Amino acid sequence: MTSLKSIARNWLPPALIPKAWGSPFEAANWSPRRGSVPGQAPTDSKQELTSGVRSELVRKSRYLHKNSGFVRELVANMAIYSTGDGIRVQAQSTNPEWNRKAEAYFNLWSARCEVTRRFSFEECQSMVCRGVDVDGEYFIHLTRHNGEPRLQLIEAHRIGDGIGSVETIDGIGLDAFGAPAFYRVIEDGGEPNDLPASDVLHIYEPESAGGVRAHPTIQHSINHILDEIELLALEKHAVKDNADVARVLKTGRGELDDNGDFVVGGTGTAGEPSDPTSLQKIVGGKLVKLEPGESLDSFQPNRPSPTFTGFLEHLRRDSALGMIPFEFAADSSKVGGAGVRLIVAKADRRFSFRQMILERRLIRPVWAWVVGDAIERGLLPAAPNWWKICTVPPKRVTVDAGREAQQNRADVEMGLKTLSDHFQELGADFGEEIERRAADARLILETAAKHEVPVEMLWKPGSLTPASGRESRPAAKP
Repeated sequence: MTSLKSIARNWLPPALIPKAWGSPFEAANWSPRRGSVPGQAPTDSKQELTSGVRSELVRKSRYLHKNSGFVRELVANMAIYSTGDGIRVQAQSTNPEWNRKAEAYFNLWSARCEVTRRFSFEECQSMVCRGVDVDGEYFIHLTRHNGEPRLQLIEAHRIGDGIGSVETIDGIGLDAFGAPAFYRVIEDGGEPNDLPASDVLHIYEPESAGGVRAHPTIQHSINHILDEIELLALEKHAVKDNADVARVLKTGRGELDDNGDFVVGGTGTAGEPSDPTSLQKIVGGKLVKLEPGESLDSFQPNRPSPTFTGFLEHLRRDSALGMIPFEFAADSSKVGGAGVRLIVAKADRRFSFRQMILERRLIRPVWAWVVGDAIERGLLPAAPNWWKICTVPPKRVTVDAGREAQQNRADVEMGLKTLSDHFQELGADFGEEIERRAADARLILETAAKHEVPVEMLWKPGSLTPASGRESRPAAKP
């Protein structure tokens, strides 16, 4: 490396001599045996992810989502296991009665919360989750229709600006501190419309402090999946060609007679081969007459080869990294036991992270906006800490449902886990479940008293035992 640096001094200005040459970090040194890494000196992410780069990534990512089953499975799994039938909201104010009213109002609003009245809040969550993976980000405009709060869904390509614009960073205007001040939306006619940042929710998974926009989650696998699609198309054509050839005629002369591929003749004179038709009458079956030096062989196709299949699996494994485990999304036949549990645990953590993103950047702001508007218009009374909520995600993915259910029951009975945590893991609302249990218990008591039968004949939970020596008797009539 010292010799390279000395050579560079003879023909490069001092400012252009790479300072990393001769570094004790081998990765920083130049080598003629390795290709150069694209990119300039490290800078902010907003300078690397320019409008043109991001637009090209989104274009290719959407193409793959339309045409690659593997990509569609990755995106669908993330949406299904992260949002399920919707991440539910529980009010956490100090007034239980107000909590029930606020939740009922929010659920009624959620049925058709989108500005076109086509999508529910649960469907919006799923579309936003898919958009984060395919486009890298999603935008929600908090607007109104006939005075009612509504959500306007804005896809990533709608936020942008003209090439060379200095007013925004790829459609987002920033203040002196780098915080978003407005979002420039491109209308159907091409006209820009600036929306205040306070009215827009920008939902994405941040990866750097210097970034303004986000790239698709699957951007690292775009080339892999495109190569896979092209290779599969070529290989399928080759397989079709091989399947179309049944037999191969090998000749010593290198040419065929004008009569066709096979000579089926013979006069029966000395030196002439036997007539296949005559032989066929004797031995049955089908006989083909060949000239001397010819042979008829069955063609044995060998495509696709196991090596090619393993190569495609490598591309898919590398493409799945950064999202969810390949075994979870595509093929779990090669893992078992502890490996399966590790894969499911990793996938569950990935889903939990996406749920956190949706909760912080979408659900909490929407709750504060909708419920706050209801309080301001007198539809709901004001309550202390009305903005506080907790969310109930869908049921967690598991591979040992029976064993985990048994352990959960033991933890609840011993007081190591609360009932609210238990129901939350099941994707159920604690308050609703307790109300249902109380209603069921009352119905059991009333039915036992009506028919004058012991309560234990209708319901006898295993965690409760009758008092010793006490005789079971019919419940008293109310």
